[in-house]
Amino acid sequence: MNNKDKKVIVDFEPLSRRAYVIPGKSFFEMLADSGVYIRSLCGGRGICGKCRIFFQKGIKYLNKPTKNELNLFSQEKLREGWRLACQTRISRDVFDDVKNLEPPQFRIFLPDDLLFEDFKILTSGINKGVKINPNIKKLVLQVEKPTLEKPISDLDRILKALRTKINPNSFHIQYEALKKIPTALREANHEITITLLNEQSIIDCESGNTKNNNFGIAIDIGTTTIVGYLINLENGKIYAVDSCLNPQTAYGEDVVSRITYISTNRDGLKKLNLSLIEALNDIIRKVCIKAKIQPSQIYEASIVGNSVMHHIFLNINPKYIGLSPYVPIVQRSLNINAKELNLEISKQGNVFLLPLIAGYVGADTSGVMLSAKLDQEEGLTLAIDVGTNGELIVGNKDILATGSCAAGSALEGAHITHGMRAAAGAIDRIMIDADSLDVTYTTISGKPPIGICGSGLIDSVAEMLKAKIISRSGNFNKNISTHERLIKKERSYEFIIAHDSETSINESITISQKDIREIQMAKAAFYSGYRMIMQYLNREHKYKSELSQIFLAGAFGNYINKENAKFIGMIPDIPNENIFQIGNAAGIGAQNVFLDIDLRKHANELLKNTHYVEIAIEDNFQKEYAKAMYFPHMNLDLFPSLKEYTHIPKRY
Repeated sequence: MNNKDKKVIVDFEPLSRRAYVIPGKSFFEMLADSGVYIRSLCGGRGICGKCRIFFQKGIKYLNKPTKNELNLFSQEKLREGWRLACQTRISRDVFDDVKNLEPPQFRIFLPDDLLFEDFKILTSGINKGVKINPNIKKLVLQVEKPTLEKPISDLDRILKALRTKINPNSFHIQYEALKKIPTALREANHEITITLLNEQSIIDCESGNTKNNNFGIAIDIGTTTIVGYLINLENGKIYAVDSCLNPQTAYGEDVVSRITYISTNRDGLKKLNLSLIEALNDIIRKVCIKAKIQPSQIYEASIVGNSVMHHIFLNINPKYIGLSPYVPIVQRSLNINAKELNLEISKQGNVFLLPLIAGYVGADTSGVMLSAKLDQEEGLTLAIDVGTNGELIVGNKDILATGSCAAGSALEGAHITHGMRAAAGAIDRIMIDADSLDVTYTTISGKPPIGICGSGLIDSVAEMLKAKIISRSGNFNKNISTHERLIKKERSYEFIIAHDSETSINESITISQKDIREIQMAKAAFYSGYRMIMQYLNREHKYKSELSQIFLAGAFGNYINKENAKFIGMIPDIPNENIFQIGNAAGIGAQNVFLDIDLRKHANELLKNTHYVEIAIEDNFQKEYAKAMYFPHMNLDLFPSLKEYTHIPKRY
């Protein structure tokens, strides 16, 4: 056996998982191949520093530390065995060691903050209601038996019975359904159930009355998470829900990272597509087990997701979405046979994808508009889908406009020293005593803290403002530099949220000056994006109206403290009772389009009637963005509900 074919043993702890691998791949890739998804904000490019692993055995057989690792780790840490999973490989000369008669073994410890444990995924949302008029219908028929006098074929007798209930111009029968006819007819004395797609195509034939076994699955493919809803198409009830982390996170936290991965790896698109399809099929299997049905009884799937997720699902290269002028391959809604996409529902099942609005405003935004019924609102409404990517919609029954802002990655933990997604051990709520600067917090699942998720980041900055720890410009208050919670590192300060004795990562969890800047940029992107859309409506359509309400959609929007979001200037200042957290609105939209087929036509009408605003190229964007970087406490005309905080000076 050549050395290139020899394998080594790698033990991943504390998972107690062993892998036999051929040297050459990075440990980041090895973990992904083993189904272990770890934190990585840059898609394995070695620049985020999140995928830190500790080698307990096998250090001498590793490649030398890369430039990125030398910048991130001290020499002492490197000697101890700390490396970046994405930068570390086993040297190919590992087998040249004549003392190694047995395959070399590697033992790696994965820190708590690296693993996605008990990931908090939002599955619920507010549904404004929908009529039941599905694309898939089941009809129970009592079919006439053949006789010697009337030796009419099975199919013709079925079609005759079918026309007594429904009378389209013509019927088409799928081959798989045709094969089932003779047995299905005779097993239940010529009582059968026909499954129709779009009232014209017969896609299934079953003996007896199986009308209630008519299911569809709505799937929301998020950049970070995937949620599937199994729904009975006869009554509209949800029978089971399942969710998972999007396995593509192993190849990049955001859509830009994944486009880069696809563009720089020959099999990048294939790998991301396969990982996604496997995850969807796993969800399908799990919801079927919960509902005690067979996957073959799922006759339709509806899919929402941003434009990049949409393209990867279809195995279409999304690279042109990332290049100016940022156009998708297709915008309109699509109907595709499930078998062509390798989706494990009924062999003749249909997959419906909602339309995309633009390169960075996808089918998930179409889903939000449908479920929230924005085009039926009287008052001007701002809807924000806050996720890894941020989409904004402004409108009502008179007009609709939308745009996207690159803000979500910081609020998902990217580029934040102790930032992380909403998983077990993430600090999600924070309060700071203005006098003592003592910090109280809660964590997801009540576990010892390992980092701070998005809602905690918003709370931390808002509370630091209220306690005069930072100024309106985001700078630390040097007048309290001697406080034990304020520590100086190199040229900047960090504020301790949780001391090392409280955490499970053996170091303090802090908010640094750099972290505050990242949060300022994120919140500024949302607020300036809203301002750009409003200015566009005024300039291009002479539309002037005061904002009446805000809908916060998505996981981050659902868990955020809306008062603190206003306080730091992330969203406009309107009364709290007019700010609604509507949950997974994109997922609700995906459900509604297969419960009511008329909504599919309506989705395409919304596509035609929605104005897309390329926020970043608007004339005043840079000016508005720079203004929005400041925390708005002193601008009491724009934020009147903050008057109680007038004790906060403009600068220290």
